[in-house]
Amino acid sequence: MRSRLRKFTEAIEANKFQEVVDEIKSMIEETIKKSGGEFNSFINEYESNSDDVKIEGLIMDSDIYDFYLKYRNQIDDCLKDIKFYDRTATEIKAFGLYEYVIKGTNIAIREFVVSMKTK
Repeated sequence: MRSRLRKFTEAIEANKFQEVVDEIKSMIEETIKKSGGEFNSFINEYESNSDDVKIEGLIMDSDIYDFYLKYRNQIDDCLKDIKFYDRTATEIKAFGLYEYVIKGTNIAIREFVVSMKTK
């Protein structure tokens, strides 16, 4: 577990995912603008309950799929770094390819969001 987090953290620090992180940050800021709140509070709430806390522009499965298509290289690298692909579709309760892509993308988004926490 530690090496998975360390590898992902090193990639974040090396700005490997900067484009996708910037896009998600912009979407979070838009969400906060519409519904109120504070950035770090949103990040903490999203980290503890990403199933219920939604980011504007990443609510519908079709939006998440489009986001995957736009940033697939960074998302795939993130998922590889955290060893997502070692898990089967049944383990993550995805019963089709589309659902597998959506669930994987959501996991990557969560990793990117958590990486934005101020230290």
